[in-house]
This record gives sequence, C-alpha cells and structure tokens, in this order.
Amino acid sequence: MRIFITAVTAVALCAGCAVSSGVAKVGPDTFTITTSASPGRGGVPAAKRAAYEEAGAECSRRGALELFVLNETFSPPTWTEGMAIATVNFRCLNANDAEFQRQRLTKP
Repeated sequence: MRIFITAVTAVALCAGCAVSSGVAKVGPDTFTITTSASPGRGGVPAAKRAAYEEAGAECSRRGALELFVLNETFSPPTWTEGMAIATVNFRCLNANDAEFQRQRLTKP
C-alpha cells in the first residue's frame, strides 16, 4: 500500500512539471530558449506558450524591443521522453529595424 501511495504521489507531482532552460544568448542580438511541459500541464501548447512568453519578456527587459522569431521546433511527448519540448530561436529588435518585417518562419 505504501508503494502505491508513493507511486500515485509521484505521478501527481509530475503532472504539473514544466521546465525552462532560460534564455541563452547565441549572438549579438540572437537568443534561444527551450521549454518543456508534461502532458498534464498542457503538452506542446503549454511548452510553446512558455517559450514565447519568456522570449517576449527578455526582449522587453532589454528595452522595449520587439520579439522577432527566427525559427521554432516542437516535439510531442513520447514513451521515453515524457515531456513536450518547444525550442524558439529569436532576436530582439527595434520596431523600425530593417530586419523587422513580416515574419517568415523557417524550418531548421
């Protein structure tokens, strides 16, 4: 009975799991972030939302710059990897920057 309660508690705790790598600088104005969320936490949509929110916050923190997404990848949870994963590569640009135009996302 004790093992059963421990297993149920572990599953309940993992249902709320969400993790972020934090924003990493990979160039002068280029950054990346990877987030993950368990299926119980919303899976791919939750991981994607968390990545975009954190990326937008990073650009705002840098002086009201705009988020410009270079590319994004999403992986649903699998049997071996129980978390959905979202990776967003982005730049923080001024709204009047020549590169800041209608975004055309590319596949990596």
